[in-house]
Parts: sequence; structure tokens; C-alpha cells
Amino acid sequence: MEKLILLTVLILAFLAYYYQTQITTNYRRKTLKQGSFPQEWIYFLSKYIYLYRIVPQELKQELHSHIKIFLHEKEFISHDKQPVNIETKLAIASQACLLLLGDKRQKRNYFPYLKYVYIYPNLIVQKKGEQMSAILSGQSSVGNKSGKDGVISLSWQEVIKQSSSPHQIENVILHEFAHQLDQEFGTATGVPRLSNLQETLIWGEILKKEYENHYQAVQKGKITIIDPYGATNMAEFFAVVTEAFFLKSKLLAAYHPLLYNQLSNYYGVNPIEWKPH
Repeated sequence: MEKLILLTVLILAFLAYYYQTQITTNYRRKTLKQGSFPQEWIYFLSKYIYLYRIVPQELKQELHSHIKIFLHEKEFISHDKQPVNIETKLAIASQACLLLLGDKRQKRNYFPYLKYVYIYPNLIVQKKGEQMSAILSGQSSVGNKSGKDGVISLSWQEVIKQSSSPHQIENVILHEFAHQLDQEFGTATGVPRLSNLQETLIWGEILKKEYENHYQAVQKGKITIIDPYGATNMAEFFAVVTEAFFLKSKLLAAYHPLLYNQLSNYYGVNPIEWKPH
């Protein structure tokens, strides 16, 4: 009997802590949203971040709110003496937060298991033991969920190269933050958190078919709208089609309409309509 009482008390204490934390977080976010968005930030983003320039005016305020919360909740860490200033943070936050637009029910919840953004000056060398296995433009991990200590590592060299030009077909920020959404349940599968079972089943069926077609096309050496790297596995496929959705929306919609519609429903936006201001 005493054990049952103790268990009940612990459960109630946990629930009280959880709801109090949620109330505090929601209040803080509401306060941040109500604050102003500095004009110098708008000037910087308008001048240097292409995707920010093409976001419709009716979505700008929502994007600004997301950026303010992102900057408050995520910690940016320099590696190899790479300077990290407000412009660095804005360049990353503005593009990461594109993946939060249209999230009316806050399913994506500001990448809840991400805490740190590591910034390297050049390409990142991935090592396994004593051996060098790969040179990457970015990496993503949800880390320990209970501690919310997930990590994204980015090459600033690649961020600069990919952020300002309208002709880029790759974006390491979109790619790695898509992985964060995909990894919310712990393992990247190409199936992020969706609203219900029906949406999940439809998503899984369409993406699996599209992935299989893409894999076959890459194996045969065909030219593809979607980055060939997406043939690696379903997780990488989701990440590269997220890039294509924002960077090559018209081509993706023309050649992969079902896939484009799934991404548009998930992200809640329609980049085909976006034009430079």
C-alpha cells in the first residue's frame, strides 16, 4: 500500500513539474513573440539570405517570431575559432525556422530535442576511432532526449555559400534541421511526426514509392531533380527533398507532384508562390 501511495505521489509530482514547465515555456514564448524584431536584423536578412527575401510578407511576422524564440532557446557554440556573432546566428535561425512556418498545431515545437548548434569554419571531418570516414557540410543528432541536448554541426563555409544566391540547389541548414524533425522519435526513418495515423500511412506509402523510383534512377545514372544523395536511405531522401521543396519547388511539383503535395501539407506552405521582394 505504501509503495502504491509513493508511486502515485511521484506521478503527480512529475505531472505537476511537466505542466508547470509547459506553462513557463509558453509564457516565455508568448512574451518573445510580442517583442519587436530589430530593423537591423531585417536589413541583414534581406541583404544576405535569399530564402528570407522570397518569403511572402504575410508570413514574415510569423517567421520573425520563430527566429526570436529560436535564438533564445538554442545555444550557438564556436569550433576551431570560428567567430559567432548575431549575424551568424540570424543566418542559421532564419533558414531553420522556415521549417516551422505553417505549424499551426506546433507539432514541430521548435526542434524540442535540439539544444546546441556547433559552427565550424570549414567542412567537418567525421572520425570513427583513429580513421577518418567522411568530410561533411553538416551533421545532426537528437542526443539524449531527456536532457534535450541534441546537436547540429554546420560548416560556416557552406552556410555562406548556400545562403545568398538564388541559384543554389543545396542548403545544409534545411538538410540538417529536416533530420532533426525526422529524428524526433529517436531514429531517422524519413517519416516525421504527422497529425494522425492516416496521414502517416499516406506519407509512408508515397515517400517509399518516390524513394524507390529515385534509387533506381540514380543506379541507372539518370539525371534527377532530387539530389542523388537521397538514394542513400529514406532519412537522407526526406532531407534532400526538403531542400528541393524550398529551393526547386516548381521543378519538384512538375516532376514529383504527389511528393510536393505531401511536403506542402506537412510544412504548411507553398514555395511555388514565393517571389523576391
